[in-house]
Amino acid sequence: MKDAEQTPATIANNLAPERVERLFMENNLLRVMGYLFCHDPRAAATHVEPITDLDKIAKRQVTIEPHPSYGQPGPADFKIFLAILKKLSDYGRPVPNKVYFSQQELARLTDRAWGGKTGKEFIHSLYTLAHTRVTMPFYRNGKDEPTIANFSVPSEFTIQPRGSNIEACEVVIPEFIQRSLDDRFFSCLNYNRIRGIPTIQAALYIRLFHHFANLAERGTRNSVQIRKRYDDICKEWLGGIAVRTHKSHIVRDQLGVHLDALVANKFLRSYSIDKTAAGDGFNITFLPGTGFHDDYNRFYKNRFQNELQFKFFEEQQSIGHPLELVRRFHEQRTGEKITASHVTQAEQQYALTLIQELTFEGALAFVDYGVNRARAGNYAVNTLSGLKTYCGDFLRERDTLAKAQAAAANRVRVEQAKAEAEEYEAFRRSEADRLFAAARAEVRQTIEADSIAQAKARGGFLGSSAGSIVVRLERDKIIDKRFSIPTLGEWRTKKFN
Repeated sequence: MKDAEQTPATIANNLAPERVERLFMENNLLRVMGYLFCHDPRAAATHVEPITDLDKIAKRQVTIEPHPSYGQPGPADFKIFLAILKKLSDYGRPVPNKVYFSQQELARLTDRAWGGKTGKEFIHSLYTLAHTRVTMPFYRNGKDEPTIANFSVPSEFTIQPRGSNIEACEVVIPEFIQRSLDDRFFSCLNYNRIRGIPTIQAALYIRLFHHFANLAERGTRNSVQIRKRYDDICKEWLGGIAVRTHKSHIVRDQLGVHLDALVANKFLRSYSIDKTAAGDGFNITFLPGTGFHDDYNRFYKNRFQNELQFKFFEEQQSIGHPLELVRRFHEQRTGEKITASHVTQAEQQYALTLIQELTFEGALAFVDYGVNRARAGNYAVNTLSGLKTYCGDFLRERDTLAKAQAAAANRVRVEQAKAEAEEYEAFRRSEADRLFAAARAEVRQTIEADSIAQAKARGGFLGSSAGSIVVRLERDKIIDKRFSIPTLGEWRTKKFN
């Protein structure tokens, strides 16, 4: 068994801030990220051929297709990927399909100091991720059979540059990943354990936490351990890093320092590296430490607690809508879908002015109107500000503006309705928990047994343990039928009285 010495990085992890920092890792992305990211930057740049393997759950092929100009995504791209998921986690519910970054925030979430090459490297990472295609069996919450999905993360992005740097950017994720996160098909991780550590250590923490948590749901505390072949870890968890043939090289030159750090911060109690029975490689056995059990109780078991956050709407107004308006203009002007675009500061500023004067929907209507007028007059307009000449005519056509303002009002109503639905759903789950806890022991046992039985009747790979998603949903249905949780109307009446 290996034990590790304290290092500055692990000491910093032990002194994590009190604030709860959660990372929601969508379960399909968690399964595929081990193939997607190679944690050896030199090797990643040379991997340009498709990478294929058999998904052990679905028994179907997973394929990663790197772009020949960029290679397989590496450690720097992995940090961008985690930053995207962290922003989605912070936005709360309903989960949007876009995230927005300022320059400072992008540097903070990727543990970088902003220097001369930082902006170019971030842009390179976005292009690498957007041009790497993933094909995999994709599961939905509550569905037994997967669909086959082909996607990239991000699916598209827009950048507002300042010289060679990034002033702000908008990143779009595939809609079916957004829906999966909204359906709570994710693992909830302690982000403080991931931030600021090497990417191999972060990848090992994410995969081990996920597997430990699944075992903990189904068994007892003492039965949780994982044994996996070392060469499979290199291929399936760490993106095809080189397989070492000697244990001393694995420990000294590759995984030892990262596993020692996980032991030092108490996430792992211990690990061992031993020859396989056939003598054709090594197995690594992992035992969880008190840090895992703390994270499991604090984060994973409470992963369905709702946190309504409004930062997304603020950033959508200041960053997202101006970038979207400029992109809409160029798509209308060229007649082509734009998946990666750069927006000048002057265009972004004029877009913000239009939105402030006309609302976002009114500004979109003006872009459509202006481009059509320019095209009818054979006027080659190349920048958004080139439409200024048509603004007066547009404003005089009040019907167009009135429709746009009605659309803006409808959008606000829809957003408010979604927020209310999410707030009621959080209340409903909390009320179900309260009623369940207040019931007599024999009643709780009956409800739990009935919910597990109904979940087992459904079958599927999502599981039927007492802590699974499916059992939780069935339990809440039974509690509602037995104790009558207030309806949306009743809850709304009580809230406003």
